Amino acid sequence: MTLTQTGTVDFYWNGPTHNFNPKNVLVYVEGEYGFIPLIVGKALEGENKPYIEIMSEKQSVEAFNQMPNTMNPSWTITQLNRDTVSVAISNWWPMEIDLASNPDMWSKAYPMLRDIILFLKEHGAQSLTFFTCMNNQEADEVAELLVYDMHNDFRPTQDLILAPPAWIMPFVGHRMGLRCSVVATTQDEGLFVDDKALSLAKDYFLAIGLAWDENKAENTHATLKNMEVDLTSQRFLVDDDEEGGWLA
Repeated sequence: MTLTQTGTVDFYWNGPTHNFNPKNVLVYVEGEYGFIPLIVGKALEGENKPYIEIMSEKQSVEAFNQMPNTMNPSWTITQLNRDTVSVAISNWWPMEIDLASNPDMWSKAYPMLRDIILFLKEHGAQSLTFFTCMNNQEADEVAELLVYDMHNDFRPTQDLILAPPAWIMPFVGHRMGLRCSVVATTQDEGLFVDDKALSLAKDYFLAIGLAWDENKAENTHATLKNMEVDLTSQRFLVDDDEEGGWLA
């Protein structure tokens, strides 16, 4: 396994470096509430194995683990097709809802995200898209696909209110000269998985030419469904009733 270091980030290669072609980059967080990015990411990755594992001192990793069935702390980069890769963020720092309660967010997030973008750009990245289902303002929104293309200044029908890292990576990537965009699917947070929002996301990625592994999507959905009771007991409420929304 080859190791490449860029600033605060270590990249562990599972394949030859000359076959890596991240011209187009799709980023998502696996643990978002609603789990739509996780289902979408696994469906787009299909049977492709992670090409690169990302580790850094800036990641948020649990202190305890198990062996030999170790929980991998790495974020992963997977080659989806000839010129498109996904970046799966598997863990993110816990955040408080109170806007003034995260004073160290930027110092934790910026160095690592910057160095990942630099690494991707050094290997030929030209565009970066962040896919998220973090709701804008209301917890019970009707499913709608919203796209903000920063390069062409194509704006969505309503403002996007995004949590890290969904706004940071396209913001920084845009400053570095990449063609950056945010694709956001609103959802009803009272649902464990909003199937309408999932369908909109699937249609979008099929429309831009990415392959979709329906078996992977269904298996991921089924696994989450089997864990619904445990996951529900761990969620935080973002409104006053007992049907509150998910937090990553």
